[in-house]
Amino acid sequence: MKLYFVRHGKTVWNQERRLQGMTGDSPLLAESRLEVAKLGDYLADISFDAMFSSPSKRAVDTAMILSEHNQHPRDIIKKTELFEWNLGIFEGMLIDDAIKKDPENMNAFRHHPEQFWGNPFGAENLSDIQRRFGKFIAEVSQQGYDNVLVVSHGAFLSSSIKMLVQTPIGELRPGGVGLDNNTLSIVDYDGTHYVLTHWNEKHG
Repeated sequence: MKLYFVRHGKTVWNQERRLQGMTGDSPLLAESRLEVAKLGDYLADISFDAMFSSPSKRAVDTAMILSEHNQHPRDIIKKTELFEWNLGIFEGMLIDDAIKKDPENMNAFRHHPEQFWGNPFGAENLSDIQRRFGKFIAEVSQQGYDNVLVVSHGAFLSSSIKMLVQTPIGELRPGGVGLDNNTLSIVDYDGTHYVLTHWNEKHG
């Protein structure tokens, strides 16, 4: 099975450097819709057995564009397990303001997500992310699929994909590098092992 992971297209809040998280949301930029369409053209020949998305509109809209440009379009299945990392009171804040409010936690979130302590702020910790992503992967891996499209979010996917391929816990975001908007990452599953074959690729 091949898992095609896509981070949603760039949004208004991404452009403003504002944290969206699980409950925050903003529309895709007009130019990002065009970029997502190009990624859709790149993936057009792949017959996906299922297309899954976070329920957030920015992710669903991205998934719908990808489906519309595919030669074998499918309905988008929304899965709450694919929501962005819940950032509690930080959601909606400018990144610079969040850093001023809690520089230690924000630094951990970007560079060492395993050290992020979200509970006092109504936010999730890495173990919460691992739990819900693991539930999703376990369900999908039992279906006998060949190709699966998964559209989700930057912080969520950056850590989850790396954990899936058994990256050491302290190396989930080396140098603070995560996934860019509208990028493709691919993981192969042979029934036993998950292997990362493509990471953070731009095709639009």
